[in-house]
Amino acid sequence: MAQTEETFLNEGIQIIWVLVQDRSFRSGTAVRCRSTFNQFGSDKGLCVGDDESRPINIFDDSPFARGRGIDLVVRRRDMKVLFATGHGTPSGNTNLTGTQLLNEIRQLPI
Repeated sequence: MAQTEETFLNEGIQIIWVLVQDRSFRSGTAVRCRSTFNQFGSDKGLCVGDDESRPINIFDDSPFARGRGIDLVVRRRDMKVLFATGHGTPSGNTNLTGTQLLNEIRQLPI
């Protein structure tokens, strides 16, 4: 994962990890977010805990996130969501690899 993250950062893409809850179903905090993504081999990006965001659980309550992970690509200048995709085990997810996501991002009008 660290190599994929490095590629994203080299492309000027800021990674922000959001943790809704960890594998033990404990609430998403910034500390648990960093711990969780360290276990995945992540050493880049910012970490946010959904239980520490305002309003509380904004990501978990989003229609994007129901029972799945999401990738949102947001343009900095106007915060417009340009691309969204789902991943995880529920049906209806595209489950893009990091390389596939990067290729999608490269095609966006950023």
